Amino acid sequence: MYFFILGPVLSISASNWILCWSGMELGFFSLMPLLLMNNNLSMSKEVMLKYFSIQAFSSVLLFFSGMMIFVFYFKDVISILMFLLSMSLKLGFFPGHFWVPSVVSGLDWFSCCLILGPLKVAPFALYIVFVLMFPNLQLTSMLLGVLSAFYGGILGNNQTNVRAMIGSSSISHTGWMINASIFGQIWMYFLVYMITLFMFLLMMMKMDYFNASVNLLSMSGLPPFFVFIMKINILFNMINMDIWSLVLLLIMSSLISLIFYLKFSYSLMLNMKTFRSYYLYLFMIFNFLGAFFIFFDGRL
Repeated sequence: MYFFILGPVLSISASNWILCWSGMELGFFSLMPLLLMNNNLSMSKEVMLKYFSIQAFSSVLLFFSGMMIFVFYFKDVISILMFLLSMSLKLGFFPGHFWVPSVVSGLDWFSCCLILGPLKVAPFALYIVFVLMFPNLQLTSMLLGVLSAFYGGILGNNQTNVRAMIGSSSISHTGWMINASIFGQIWMYFLVYMITLFMFLLMMMKMDYFNASVNLLSMSGLPPFFVFIMKINILFNMINMDIWSLVLLLIMSSLISLIFYLKFSYSLMLNMKTFRSYYLYLFMIFNFLGAFFIFFDGRL
C-alpha cells in the first residue's frame, strides 16, 4: 500500500518524463498483490492477467509516445495518436474502455475502489499537461469524452452484475472528466465522484442496500446531488463555446445512463431490510447542500 501511494505522488511531483512514467508504473505494479486478495482466487488470477496485459501494453505505448512528445518535442500525428490510445487504456475511456466492466466484475469492492479512483490521479494529471500543450486538440478531446460517456451508458444498460455496472458507470464519468479537464474543473468533479463511489462501495460491503441505492442515485447525476452540479457546469462551459451537438450528445448519454442507475437502485431497494440508518442522514445533508450551488455560475 505504501508504494501504491508513493507512485502517484512521485509521478505528479516529477519534472522529468522518466520519473513521471516510473511513478505511474510503481503505482500499477503495487496494485497487483491487492488484486489477489479476492476470495475467488481463480477469478482474481484471470482478472489480474487481463488487467496486467492491457496496462503493460498501454505503458509501453505511453513510454515511447511520451518520449517523443515531452522529451524530443515531436508533434507528429503518430505520436499524438499513440499517446491518446495509451491514455484511453490507462484511464478506461473511449476507445480503450473495453476492459473496464470485465475486470471490475471480477474484483472485490476494495480493489474496485482503487482501480476506479486513486490509480487514475497520475494519468489524469499527465492528460491535463497534454491538453495544455496541444490546445488545438481540445475539440478532439471533448469528442472522445462525449463518446466515452455515451458508450458507458449503453454498456451499463447491458449489465446484470452490480460490479460490471459500476465499471460501465466509471467509463461514463471518465468521459465527463475528460471534458472537465478542458475547463479546469476536473479535480472537483473527480473528488465528488470519488466520495460518492467510496460511499457506495462502503455501503455495499456493509450490505446496507438502502444507503447504497441512494448513493447510486447521486452517482447518476440527478438533482440536487453534487454530481448534477458538476455536469451542469461542464454543459454551461460547452454552451459558451457553441458546441451544441456535443452538449446534446452528453445530455442523451446522461438520460441513457439514468435508466440503468434507476434499475439497479430499485433492485437494491428491494433487498433492503430496514429504513433506519444514520449514514443516510449525513449523506443526504452532504448532497442536498449542492442545491445552493445551482445559482452560482463560477467554476468549482
